[in-house]
Parts: sequence; structure tokens; C-alpha cells
Amino acid sequence: MKIIIITQEDAFVVPKNIEKIARLSGIEILKIIDIDSNYSLVNKKSYFIQGFGIAQTMKMGIKIAGAKFLNIVDGLTKQRMNISPRSLKAVSDRYGICFMRIKDPNNKEFLEEIKSLYPDLIISYSAPVVFKKDLLQIPKFGCINLHCSYLPLYAGVMPSFWTLYRKEKYTGATVHYMDSKIDNGRILNQVKIDIAKDETMFSLILKTKEIGGNLMCKTIKDIQNSNLQEKDNLPEKGSYFTWPTVEQFQEFTKTGGRLI
Repeated sequence: MKIIIITQEDAFVVPKNIEKIARLSGIEILKIIDIDSNYSLVNKKSYFIQGFGIAQTMKMGIKIAGAKFLNIVDGLTKQRMNISPRSLKAVSDRYGICFMRIKDPNNKEFLEEIKSLYPDLIISYSAPVVFKKDLLQIPKFGCINLHCSYLPLYAGVMPSFWTLYRKEKYTGATVHYMDSKIDNGRILNQVKIDIAKDETMFSLILKTKEIGGNLMCKTIKDIQNSNLQEKDNLPEKGSYFTWPTVEQFQEFTKTGGRLI
């Protein structure tokens, strides 16, 4: 099965999830696409500084700097230290996969390039753009996305923040078909995930993405084995959230919430 992965930069879990897919039997990853848009989390530093303050944001920055350092060490030692890849480029290099950084996967030239590869499946790990009809129709088995909530609950942006902000006891991970609406397609696999009392936004993101990565591998195997068990995704029975305001971030921290 030939796969294209479209996502946004992540220094912690997405590269590991891609590595899991690369190790599956019968899978060829044709490209890893990094969407570098205004809606990518790595491009929202000032937003987080305003919302969570300098101390919390610097703490997060140290984590990211540590991940970048590990990537440098991994490259210098030619991957002999068994360090997990900590960027999309690093996992691409390790497995000899073509890497691209683009603004918009709905761009006509990009679509023509993808069509010429005849992918069986396109996988999104929270890609920060809406896939339009021309892109959705390219792969044989469609486009599927990992969303880190228990859909149809908490569709939209930053579910890890919103579930903590609203003091939920559980969240989830859901793999679903993509259509032209956000987090709207039929559900292929999902699991509920408990939220710990001392959960931070960062720890919940790590937890849900890691469990979601395993769920994505299961879904790929289900597609390979023609063993999908789809169920309706009913947005009218769920909830949808957009970007939090800076004031909502600040309210979250005042009541004991933490970024990290």
C-alpha cells in the first residue's frame, strides 16, 4: 500500500507515529508533507506567550530545543545511538522518504504531483488546513485523519486544551475519513482516554497522539485486510471548538491549568 502523510511539524510524537507506519509490512510511504501555514502551532509562538506567559512558554521552548539537539546528535552519529527521530525531516531521512514543506496541499501544482504517484491512502496527523475535493479524491482508499478527541465531541482546534478547560474526565483519539468539513467524516476507529488529575496540556497532547498513532496503525491494517467497521460521525450530537482566545488561556492558567 502506497501512503502519503500530510501533517505539521512536531518534535515529539508525530515522527514516532510515522516511524510506526514505516515499519508496517506491505507499506511504502511515498512522501511526508509538512504544512507550514499560519495555522501551524509552530508559527503561533506569540499567541502562546500572551496566553500562558513567558515562563510556561520558555519551558516548552526548552523541551523543543532539547528535541532539536537530539536530532543533531542523531545526524552526527549517523543514527548509531538509536535516538527516536524528533522532526519530520529526521524521520524522512532515516527511512529514505521524500520530504516536502509547503503552504497549501490544495495547490494545483502539488495536486498534479500527488496524482502522478497514484497513492492508495493519504494520512493526516492534524494537518492545519482543510482538504478540498480535488485532494480528497486522489487516493484509492481516501484520506483519513487522526483527531485527538472522542468525536463527535470536541471537533475542531486544540481539543486537548478545550477538554482541560472544561474539566472533562475523559477525551479520546479518533481516526476518521476526511471530507470537505472539519473532523466530519465517518469514524473508522476510536478509543476513550482518561484525563489524569494532574494533566497538563502538553502531557495530554503526548498521550492522545501516542495512543492515536497506534490507532492509526490498526486502521491501516484494517484497510489492508478489508476489515473496516465504519460508524457514523454525528456532528449534531457533538461539539465544535475553534482557536481559544488569549483571555481563555489566561483564565485556564489562573484556575491551575498548565501548558507544561
